[in-house]
Amino acid sequence: MHTYGTQTVNSRGHLEIGGCDVLDLAKAYGTPVYVIDESAVRDRCRSYLRAFRSKWPHVDVAYASKAFLVGEMVRLAAEEGLSLDVVSAGELRLALWAGASPSKITFHGNYKTGEDIELAVCSRVRSLVIDCLDEIDLIDRQAREHGRVQDVDIRLNLGIDIHTDPKYTTGDEASKFGLPVRRGDAASAVARVLTRDHLRLRGLHFHLGAQVLDTKYHRQALNEVGEFVRTVTARTPWKPQSITVGGGMGVNYDGVSSPPPPSEWARDLLSVFGEQVAPYCAPDVVFGVEPGRSVIAEAGSTLYTVGPTKRSGDRRLVAVDGGLSDNPRPLMYQSVHNVVLASNPELRDTELHEATIFGRHCETDRLIDGVRLPDLPPGEVLAVQCTGAYTHSMFNQHNRFDKPPVVFVRDGRSRLVVRRERFSDTILTEIRSAAADSSDRPGEKQCAF
Repeated sequence: MHTYGTQTVNSRGHLEIGGCDVLDLAKAYGTPVYVIDESAVRDRCRSYLRAFRSKWPHVDVAYASKAFLVGEMVRLAAEEGLSLDVVSAGELRLALWAGASPSKITFHGNYKTGEDIELAVCSRVRSLVIDCLDEIDLIDRQAREHGRVQDVDIRLNLGIDIHTDPKYTTGDEASKFGLPVRRGDAASAVARVLTRDHLRLRGLHFHLGAQVLDTKYHRQALNEVGEFVRTVTARTPWKPQSITVGGGMGVNYDGVSSPPPPSEWARDLLSVFGEQVAPYCAPDVVFGVEPGRSVIAEAGSTLYTVGPTKRSGDRRLVAVDGGLSDNPRPLMYQSVHNVVLASNPELRDTELHEATIFGRHCETDRLIDGVRLPDLPPGEVLAVQCTGAYTHSMFNQHNRFDKPPVVFVRDGRSRLVVRRERFSDTILTEIRSAAADSSDRPGEKQCAF
């Protein structure tokens, strides 16, 4: 069994996370349930800060909140010294509600609505990241109307292909993100922002893609950023106060991958930055990085209860009480996750059979294929590992299943941070007609919702 974070096998022979028996968690909170290993998240935050601060004096590590955003995660990130990046008014509102300082929030997005921009400006976020030329006037107008000067960054499209699944790529020439450097749009954006009275150009940003398992593409990108900075600073009096490389750092989904640790990312990226970029920036230039997936993914596990099982030849077909609504990633990205039998994680291989785990949705809903499991009676609990990122945040209501709760575990204690969704939550926006209100038949017993 591959373990993540504080996962271990306890004296009862059960899987344990954060000092909590997984079977006890399933009993206490029901299934499906998202379990977050709090110590593992905090350790990861500290690893990023320690690694980058050891290589550069001015560093900003911002948690990419889209990976997993609940109020308690906002508070945890702040406690650990991380900033935050958001991409919508909804994410910004949640962050502010949870107590995040707007001075530590960066607002991203390839299509920011007027509502997005107004809320960001009014909230006094640290920076809005310009993703297209049209945004410049929109942000300037809002800043002028609210009597302030708004800091902005410019997102560069460097046209770099990271040679991975196209669904993970965000920095090649076909991407919707950023202003193309090679076509001159990025340089035009710099020149245009510098003429606006209510905008202050803080720095530059780029993002190459997700689940990157090698630093070479980011090193290439920083060399190209250096060339761009040399060009624009030769033409203008402006010098960048910050350079942000975004996120994209990969994780070990399958238990056998070897993504670079934060120390390797820091060493490789800052060696290029220090030589090729920093000399053309402000003396106290800030180096920024925005990890999301690599902070939270390996700290998360989803617990399911086994239902009916069937056979297809030698293969077992195992149904669980969740699926594509609580984890759409296998369907969207063909993502692979390890599975652990919570009651007996260390079964010998001779006791195992090939199995496919299916969800309960009215779709194929193939959650995990090719896993080896014993014969499972209904009621057994399975822990699907490495589900901290882009599961809770990508939940959908297909077949009207309720959104699972979120439980943080640490030092033998568990705490509910998001309760399970109820049917009443899901119909808050529904408009019930008068005809529906009068359709109940007198004397007929009604089912409770």
